[in-house]
Amino acid sequence: MIRVSDLRYQYSDSGPVLRGINYAQGSGESVALLGANGSGKTTFALHLNGILQGQGQIEIDGIRVESHTLEAVRRKVGFVFQSAENQLFLPTVLEDVMFGLLNQGVGVEEARQRAMQMIVSLNLEAYAERNPFHLSAGEKRRAALGGVLLMEPEVLILDEPTTFLDPPGIRSLSQMLNRQSMAKIIITHDSRFAIETTTRAVFFEKGQIVAEGPTREIIDRFGWL
Repeated sequence: MIRVSDLRYQYSDSGPVLRGINYAQGSGESVALLGANGSGKTTFALHLNGILQGQGQIEIDGIRVESHTLEAVRRKVGFVFQSAENQLFLPTVLEDVMFGLLNQGVGVEEARQRAMQMIVSLNLEAYAERNPFHLSAGEKRRAALGGVLLMEPEVLILDEPTTFLDPPGIRSLSQMLNRQSMAKIIITHDSRFAIETTTRAVFFEKGQIVAEGPTREIIDRFGWL
């Protein structure tokens, strides 16, 4: 599903951020990206749907990530950002969740129906007509996730999904993710959440992957609990 070869990247105002990343992930596999802040985890993930484009080769389900393939790649790779506000911009939760379908040419009534089904599954039906910026942090994250899930991506990337969530919200998110069958990449500092939602982890350090293996084994090896 995902194959990355010798990926390198450098921001204009810094030194190298990614230093030759090689990575592979199978269909339906759930992987945690672990490591300190600034180790390259999010920068790496932003390459998987072409938000950033560095040197090296990336393939998503056989499609090479290049400027002319971005539309096809982004249909396969859904990204939920650390800050839900980056993905919520319409007057109501319903409009936000159905936006992606409308953008793909789905009719208004069908998009509305499918969006409401997703909203109900996320226990957000009481907020469907509410301004998303009036929701709690956990509710905003669920709304952002709903819009991405409705697009039925083959790869789901979540950047620090437990930020600002209370324990019940984290449990709810964990259960929801474990019901999803697509490949998942979860960038997190929450070791317990990583153990609950992933089977494999890779550890980033100074722009390189320095270890990978079963999630609990990697967490124990680096004292990340």
